[in-house]
Amino acid sequence: MKTLLYSALFFVTGYVVAQQESHFASTFNNPYVYNPAAGGLANVAQVDLITRFQWVGAGGGPKTILLSGHSVLGVGNSATMDKYDTKGKFMQALPTVSTGTLKHVVGGKIMSDEIGVFNKVAAYGSYAIHLPVVKDFNLGVGIGLGWSNYRINANRVVLHDSNDDTYLSALTNTTQQHFFDANVGLVFYGKGLMFGASANQVFGNKARFKGKNVDVSTQSSYVRNYILNLAYGIKFGKSVLEPGVIAHFTTGAPSKFDFGARFIYNNATWLGVYGRTSSNIVFQFGTTLVENLYLSYAYELSVGRISNAATGSHEVQLGIFLGKRTPKAKVSADVDKGSKKSKSQ
Repeated sequence: MKTLLYSALFFVTGYVVAQQESHFASTFNNPYVYNPAAGGLANVAQVDLITRFQWVGAGGGPKTILLSGHSVLGVGNSATMDKYDTKGKFMQALPTVSTGTLKHVVGGKIMSDEIGVFNKVAAYGSYAIHLPVVKDFNLGVGIGLGWSNYRINANRVVLHDSNDDTYLSALTNTTQQHFFDANVGLVFYGKGLMFGASANQVFGNKARFKGKNVDVSTQSSYVRNYILNLAYGIKFGKSVLEPGVIAHFTTGAPSKFDFGARFIYNNATWLGVYGRTSSNIVFQFGTTLVENLYLSYAYELSVGRISNAATGSHEVQLGIFLGKRTPKAKVSADVDKGSKKSKSQ
């Protein structure tokens, strides 16, 4: 009986959960979120923390936390970190995308995702290589390998009959699944152009959940997600207008598209507006802060059917760029002694 109950639960809800990766609004700021090849576009290290609260007001909406980071390695004759010395400036210019050299890029991400009655925790590491293919343009390919854990959160399950001993007995068992997976991607970029293509959940693992006295194999699987993104920056002096589009394709689910543009003022502060084929509109504002920190906030306005139950979604991105620092000038002790001696004479 318990096996039957679990099978019904995971077949009905688990199949939907397994379809889509979290749908971030900050991808235009950091395409590495989806694409393991998209790190190291600029020759600095970038570390991001993104928190997303979806369908606020509806109750039980998805909640996601993602920590990611990537950097060029500087091995052999490949590109090394550029200087990024902010000197305490407010609204420091963003790092410049670099092309024309070989790059080895490493990165990683850790994610916690709550969707309905399911919790997901995942950790991935990645490697990418970028090669100059034509003048002012680089081509990169990357792969990410990692581990994921899916489990049911009994605290978010609402029973029709709270005195049903069979359900209560089943839900008190810890039911979860551990599995290894991969994602792959490529990028082509330079002179304001950025094109990326990636695939997530490449292994297509079957959903199989284990717990105390429970081992359920379902008909569901973690199907592949394919993502394409294209952006092009048009310069206006020190500012940039950057239109872009992101497409999400998943077997057995509707395709989704984000399209719009952001205006980056003085290469430091940006304002973006994007539409989604889910009938939502995303408004985004971000800026570099003191030193090498930056902050971005996105509000996703729900204008479809969900708007009757939810006020929208909120996403905050806090990040830092790390590069070489200009060493401070040092005066040797011998020079100091010499100057003191000349004064005494």
